[in-house]
Amino acid sequence: MNTKKVVVLALHDELESAYPPLNVAVGAASSGADVILAFSRKGVNILDQKYIPIPSDGIEYLSNALADFNAPSINDLLEIAVESGVKFYVVDLDIKDHTQFKYPAEQVSIKWLLNEAVSADLFVHF
Repeated sequence: MNTKKVVVLALHDELESAYPPLNVAVGAASSGADVILAFSRKGVNILDQKYIPIPSDGIEYLSNALADFNAPSINDLLEIAVESGVKFYVVDLDIKDHTQFKYPAEQVSIKWLLNEAVSADLFVHF
């Protein structure tokens, strides 16, 4: 059986936007897929060592709801993703700037990412 390829693009860093790409990436990797998790300019903050996940205005209750549900934190999901073999990429950003990543991420062009997405069994963005 061929290994499936999944490409996930994280477009935003708000709390409610950070969970979906990480959940999909971790789920796909745990099912045996090769997973690329790419971060846009607005999503790259998720990888920053100083990242604090904050929900958008109007859904401030989300932090407490996730804690009450015992959902894994964003940091937990990042760690699980790394342990599961998910590969991190940053799209079109000078990663030698002030950002200090928790985990290594390779810088790639949007063209590279779109070529990977075309050859993937699943491409999603959040």
